[in-house]
Amino acid sequence: MITIIRLKSQEYKEKICDSIFSHKDELQKGIEGKGRLLYLSKRAKHEDVSLFIHTLNSDALGDFIADYMSKIEHITSTWVINLIKPMFYPLPKDTKDLKRFTITLKVFPKNLKDVYQNIATSTLPKGLKMAYIAYTCHLFGDCIQFSILAEEEKALNKYLDKAVNKIPGVLKTTTNLIERTRPLVSYDEWKQYSAKHGIIPSWNEEFMINQFQE
Repeated sequence: MITIIRLKSQEYKEKICDSIFSHKDELQKGIEGKGRLLYLSKRAKHEDVSLFIHTLNSDALGDFIADYMSKIEHITSTWVINLIKPMFYPLPKDTKDLKRFTITLKVFPKNLKDVYQNIATSTLPKGLKMAYIAYTCHLFGDCIQFSILAEEEKALNKYLDKAVNKIPGVLKTTTNLIERTRPLVSYDEWKQYSAKHGIIPSWNEEFMINQFQE
């Protein structure tokens, strides 16, 4: 299972990301054999930091949060979001000129599956690249999250307005710019780990290597 652990600090929010990154080896040791740290990201205009992690089961996740994450200096609260039925997509070789966004959808329950399948199989307009999509159901109504790389935010907003918002059952879209991403695993480590646990996404290896450089 892949999980987003959102971490918040009331006074030292700028230090959380650096603290986790500097202790990544110790944190990884805490879930060795049970999971893998993936990467950190920071949403623009939000005070929290998101840690993406893969664990073999919910017990391993719970122990990791209670034994390790709760003891990191400056963290005052946590929010756990499970990515349910995640689907990953191939990324372009060079993404330095692309902005990364996450989009959360509020969906009418009876339309949940149709909305997920519609977006998962859609062909995006030029200048947009899908990174992943998953069920989350992390708030009442907010139940699908996907990530898009965009050359221009204007193109993304047009796609959401003209396509996503017109899908039957979509009640609301919320967009967040990801202002920073820091990998916690090398590409070779992720390749070996994902192969062992059968979670290899259908991406092109050559294109993905640069995405995992530290």
